[in-house]
Amino acid sequence: MTEDNNYVSINEFLDYLRLEKGSSEKTIQSYRKDLTIFFEKINKKYTEVVKEDIYKYIENMKEKYKYNSVQRKISSLKSYYKFLYVNKYISTDPTNTVKAMKKKKRLPDILTEEELKKIIDTFNHEAKNVRDRLILELLIATGARISEIVNLEIKDIEDSEYRYIRVLGKGSKYRYIPIYEQIAKKLKEYIYKERLELIENKRDFRLFPRASREQFYKVLKEHSKSCNIEKHVHPHMIRHTVATILLKNGADIRSVQEILGHAGITTTEIYTHVEKSKLKKIYDKIKIGDDNEN
Repeated sequence: MTEDNNYVSINEFLDYLRLEKGSSEKTIQSYRKDLTIFFEKINKKYTEVVKEDIYKYIENMKEKYKYNSVQRKISSLKSYYKFLYVNKYISTDPTNTVKAMKKKKRLPDILTEEELKKIIDTFNHEAKNVRDRLILELLIATGARISEIVNLEIKDIEDSEYRYIRVLGKGSKYRYIPIYEQIAKKLKEYIYKERLELIENKRDFRLFPRASREQFYKVLKEHSKSCNIEKHVHPHMIRHTVATILLKNGADIRSVQEILGHAGITTTEIYTHVEKSKLKKIYDKIKIGDDNEN
């Protein structure tokens, strides 16, 4: 991504909203419009924008638009620049001192355990289906982001006993997530069978070759429709679901923060002292999608 290309940066941000956050097309188009208007007014590269530009723009918007419209435009800018900052496209976020206007909080949609199991059961035994089912089961078993799972490499399976996977999260920080025995067994079988059918060359070290956020987003959507699930199912919904199930089953908030890789309100360091053994015990009790195969 070139620094002088606002258009490319906006599209990459919108892809993130669509494929990882599961935002609706209506929301995405609203964000696109908001950001396009912003850069037309500001007439600067995204790397050149400073906080004074943001404040001036907001004041101008308040004179022209209603409260809800201004609130959305501020949200669009803050989300966009946070994305750029987290992904290290910029070194300073010009919106970090801008306070979002108050809005009504909306609880995220989640899937039921029954719906998750229905979706899992729609995958057949073809190599691509085995791969995609395993991606889904890892999302459920770990609560990781879809980008974290599809970017896994063989080396990210922590040890020969397949007890943990290592994911690269936001801010280029690694974290270790425990996986339970049944998933470990499926991983071993997949690596030495279906994965070998999918790789195009021996130098492809990805755990899930030929898989991507875009590809899995479409797969999940299609399989959910085949189950007659009317919800707008997307990978990030599974993350919300896992967090809800963990808390429901007695996991404390700090363990959930560690597992999901959330920074939270306080500093990230407060969650780094949760021992792996404690996380392992939590996961041993919660085995969503485990079909108890021998």
